[in-house]
Amino acid sequence: MDKVLYLSGATRGGALEGIGRAFAPVLKQMDLELLEISLLDLAPLLPLLQSPDALKIRFVLTWVGMGMDISAQQNGQNINVWQELGIPLITLHGDSPCYFFDRHRVLGNRFISLYGFTEHCDLRRRLPYRNGPIGIVPPILLDHIAVDELDIQAKRDGTLLFLKNGRDPADVRQMWTAGVEIRVRRALCELADEFEHHLDSATHDRIDDAVTQYFIQCDFDIEQLLNLRLFFIAQLDDYVRAVKCTRIAEWLMDFPVEIRGNNWGHLDFSGKKATCNNDCNFVDSIRLIRESLGMIDVSPNTSSMPHDRVMRAYGAHTMCLTNSGQSFIHELPYEDELTYSFDKESFQSRVVGLLADKTATVDRGIAVSEAFKKLHPPGQAFEHMLHYAEIARLDQVKTRLPGFQDFFMWPPQA
Repeated sequence: MDKVLYLSGATRGGALEGIGRAFAPVLKQMDLELLEISLLDLAPLLPLLQSPDALKIRFVLTWVGMGMDISAQQNGQNINVWQELGIPLITLHGDSPCYFFDRHRVLGNRFISLYGFTEHCDLRRRLPYRNGPIGIVPPILLDHIAVDELDIQAKRDGTLLFLKNGRDPADVRQMWTAGVEIRVRRALCELADEFEHHLDSATHDRIDDAVTQYFIQCDFDIEQLLNLRLFFIAQLDDYVRAVKCTRIAEWLMDFPVEIRGNNWGHLDFSGKKATCNNDCNFVDSIRLIRESLGMIDVSPNTSSMPHDRVMRAYGAHTMCLTNSGQSFIHELPYEDELTYSFDKESFQSRVVGLLADKTATVDRGIAVSEAFKKLHPPGQAFEHMLHYAEIARLDQVKTRLPGFQDFFMWPPQA
């Protein structure tokens, strides 16, 4: 059986590791084995790459470039293992390249960067230091379970879940006050004020454009100031996310919902109907989602693709309420009931609706999930990855393919 080599690490709550392992059942249906090696223990890697199984590896799969720089000594020199063996490496990115930009810079054309959101992909394409293909990975249902394996009554009796780590927006502004000079601080605050007063605006998808335009209006050209642009994008993206998730949590306090995640210390849940659990364990949340009435999502300042919270909810046939403007919603049934705006009354009315008729909420969650699965079959994303791996492998062939015409040089010469 051919294999996909999955390089895992250690992320908060085991989130990325858990998502990667959730790929295994789909790959198995495609006659592919997901073979995991932890970057915390690389001892099994060299024997694998020296074994016949190395020839069966279709591509290496990792997150945020982890493991792409693994090297070995050969003739007294350090060589990149993946380049030397000719194995394509696909690095998945679930967040903006403004965070850890060095992990978005790959070493060569055999390294393929696939983004979960069109906005993040577009931003990476406009930034320098590009190597290899840069694309978008189609949505993937996660931790899928058949409807007949669900405990429907448990779902009807279940709670609403908000699985999200918190962030105090006041702390971000305080950091700006203490850490940057007055003119930079003024720019950050003016841009942040504009974003905060228009939380439903699509401008949040294009923070780099807003930052660049702001400085143009102030007669400053920052096009080539990469570090400054990344700094502003990251600060404002982080701040707007903090504002959004804090408002959602505050508006949920009067409802019997469960908020699970770290960093909610800036909110006081005492005497409130909502509960807050300082936990973000990925494995534990699989069962919680399957037994929940529904989930609340807030996108990471994106509107093009579903966040993994949404894909996990749909994998569990669970209703998921997300913020307005999400383009993927337009293809689904009950479209008008799947989103909320960042207005307290509007948001809370949606929550009331979910709680008022729990049978309908569960039934609609199942219907939406089934429709999403038909639109985005489980194997679609991996077929996309296999195609990318094939073209990257061909691009890096060092000699002309046997039996092909001899009327051109290979590799082609400029």
